[in-house]
Amino acid sequence: MYHGVVRRPLAVGDWCFVSEADFRKQMEYLAQWFEVVALADLPEKLKKKNAKPLAAITFDDGYANNYEVAWPVLKKMGLPATIFLNTALVGGGDTVWFCRVNDALARTGRKEVEFEGERFAIGTAAEKSRAGERVQEILKTIPQERMTAACEGLIRALGDDPERAMDEGSPFRMLSAGQIAEMASGGLVEFGAHTRTHTIMAGISDRRLSEEIDGSIDEVEGLTGRPCRTFAYPNGRREDYDGRAVEILKMRGISAAVTTIGGPNDAATPSLELKRYGIGADMPWHDFKLEIHHVKSALRREG
Repeated sequence: MYHGVVRRPLAVGDWCFVSEADFRKQMEYLAQWFEVVALADLPEKLKKKNAKPLAAITFDDGYANNYEVAWPVLKKMGLPATIFLNTALVGGGDTVWFCRVNDALARTGRKEVEFEGERFAIGTAAEKSRAGERVQEILKTIPQERMTAACEGLIRALGDDPERAMDEGSPFRMLSAGQIAEMASGGLVEFGAHTRTHTIMAGISDRRLSEEIDGSIDEVEGLTGRPCRTFAYPNGRREDYDGRAVEILKMRGISAAVTTIGGPNDAATPSLELKRYGIGADMPWHDFKLEIHHVKSALRREG
């Protein structure tokens, strides 16, 4: 599981944005030791005997740098991948909420800020990065109905506008319709749904849930001209979605849906609750290999 891939470090570090050099090295390793397959085909492939272990490469959210930085690497190596789109953010200046927080922290001149009863030092880039990580943790625990307002309030407290369009060239810009169409036409990259607005789905109304899932699937199909076969649960922990979402995906004929729960998949893993290993910024090389070969997962189970 990847998110963004960037050529230059962010002003305020964020785990979700991997360097181009690290990404290329990781792809070279996958190409050597794994059979890399399209995510939608993975459940059926897991039922068969395979000469090599299987891997599927995925990207959440749909950043423009998936097109600008990651896609050339994938094309050169002939590696298929799936990009999950927050479809309401395609082609505009808006972005995912946690990117707005990061951008506001990078721009602020404040030395500290208070949020949800906690006070954060934000005078240096390192302090801003730590504050951003903790703020994300807090926001993910707030019910969806209040989370947006809390996030916007923090951004205003930092002196930024929560509706400001992301600058051209920002790592937080989202894919355009043209970029999506170009990648989809090549056949190597497949696009899946990730809700319309990156909504954490547990606890929201049935109507809102349907709008987010069905709307996202319909819009992916409109953008690509192809059936949408895959889905990624926003945030993706067990507490972030429920059986209602799984049932909607079944009704829509989704072949594979992914969580953010780490661990190996096999023929017995539910195809609509597949596990993934999150790959983040500054991940040590040995950690990457231990993770994708399931060693760390085994150690976590034993612990």
